[in-house]
Amino acid sequence: MKVEDIKTRIVFTSSSKPTLEVEVKTIKGSVKASIPFGTSTGNFEVKNLEPKLAFKTFSQFKDALKWQEWSSIKEVDEFLKRVDGTEDFSRMGGNLALAISIAFLKAFALEEGVEVFEYLSKKPRIPLPLCNVVGTWEKKKTFQEFLLFPKHQKNFFDSIEKISQAYHEIALELKRKDKSFNFGRNWESAWVCNLTNEDILEILEEISKKYDLFIGLDVAANNLYEIEHYHYFDKKLNRMEQLNYLEELIKKFKIKYVEDPFEENDFVSFSTLQARLPNTLICGDDLLVTNLKRLRAAIDLKAVRAVIIKPNQVGTLSDTIKFFEEAKKHELKTVISHRSNETDDNFLAHLAVGLGSDFAKIGISGERIVKINEFIRIEEKLS
Repeated sequence: MKVEDIKTRIVFTSSSKPTLEVEVKTIKGSVKASIPFGTSTGNFEVKNLEPKLAFKTFSQFKDALKWQEWSSIKEVDEFLKRVDGTEDFSRMGGNLALAISIAFLKAFALEEGVEVFEYLSKKPRIPLPLCNVVGTWEKKKTFQEFLLFPKHQKNFFDSIEKISQAYHEIALELKRKDKSFNFGRNWESAWVCNLTNEDILEILEEISKKYDLFIGLDVAANNLYEIEHYHYFDKKLNRMEQLNYLEELIKKFKIKYVEDPFEENDFVSFSTLQARLPNTLICGDDLLVTNLKRLRAAIDLKAVRAVIIKPNQVGTLSDTIKFFEEAKKHELKTVISHRSNETDDNFLAHLAVGLGSDFAKIGISGERIVKINEFIRIEEKLS
């Protein structure tokens, strides 16, 4: 494939913050890729650069991308790594590298006249939606996300419809129990309230039964951890107390998915909790940051049964796919995930379906419908 032109521009995320977009033009047409970023980020993610700074770097190798004939996304990604020359894309910016990587993948699909999910796999699969329905603002001393996902999936549309109905019922119940609640939402359009973790879980427990849904949590423990303790607004817990507290909640409310229950370096506590609760998916996000070395360490310690996959944590699609394949090789559940600051790019849906991810973590309202609606369209094409 030969590239005729490559453009870059600044666009805005769902939080009205700037991010970068790359547009690639070939003889078959033009494709675009814009890059989201997180509010809660792990220390081992690749480095993102301010868009204007990234564009200055891009000007140094733009022509090289146009001169060459490209045969695969792996070839493109290897070129990007050579140009950058660092382990964490600190020169080029992981956000720029990923935008180029995704745009080129879309261009390869366009060259072959197929959808992106079809280009990725001959056996695409629709994932289960994992949706954030109640959440917090940055650094608030409580669990970051309260999640719902289907026990059984008839089809994606049916699952989303059930979670949507539960989402609206949860709001009414929050209003009944929290008089200060005024239907406020966070960056991911999850309801924000002033109830305790336990109060929120009690609401979710009742409503999830009605719609045949499981409860999940994203503890985002990095945000709670300071000076060897986990700091909640009503208590301070050491590592063992955190473990016991979570185990008690998981058993009491029959929670089936728990993400980042401990800070990002505590592989041992992840492993201990997973051993105690073999029927719960303990999932690593900040623990793993889509990094193959950290994944292998977690596998050796049996620290998780599920993994979050965020391409912008690692910088290229080739490395994202390697991580995904290693997780599946060891029978771990895969969760392709959005970020807090999202764009109108629907690529995440194609990636999740094309790779055959077990889950897609996508939210349930607001700008998250860009991904949700694309899943619905893809499902129609596959039916």
